Amino acid sequence: MRALLAAAVMLTFGCRYDLDHAPPLPDAIQASCTISTSSACMDAVNHSDFTWIQDNIFTKQCVFSGCHNGGNTDAGKIDLRTGRAFAHLVNVTSNLEKTRKLVVPSSSAQSYLQVMLGKIPPEMASPPAGPILETVGVMPQNNGGALLCCQKLDAIDRWITAGAMNN
Repeated sequence: MRALLAAAVMLTFGCRYDLDHAPPLPDAIQASCTISTSSACMDAVNHSDFTWIQDNIFTKQCVFSGCHNGGNTDAGKIDLRTGRAFAHLVNVTSNLEKTRKLVVPSSSAQSYLQVMLGKIPPEMASPPAGPILETVGVMPQNNGGALLCCQKLDAIDRWITAGAMNN
């Protein structure tokens, strides 16, 4: 009986999941991205700063396509143009998942942007997210169905994990 009581106490108090100090997500969930040898992807390995992410990912792959350029479309509501992206991402509620923030500083697993970019499968998000709508899909849509390269996804992950600073 004591063993059962001890086990119940351990399960109740010993297994508290702390989202602020959650362990990093396993590398295995990144299996769907591709490690690229392109210069932009190779350069991403050296960055975790918002300026580089803005110039080399958001501007070139999200704004360029006409999607997240501040237009009056559902996608345009997330304005990823230079000087606007940070305010449209960090601590901002997702239009698709009203219970989720797009970027939660220091918590990649809680950041819905990571789900939308394909870095984290919805079921691995913390808490698990609903499935991505087929009418929306994984971003960027102008990439022929391919995710960003692993190196760019990792740069965004490092930026969020480091506190999502406007640097």
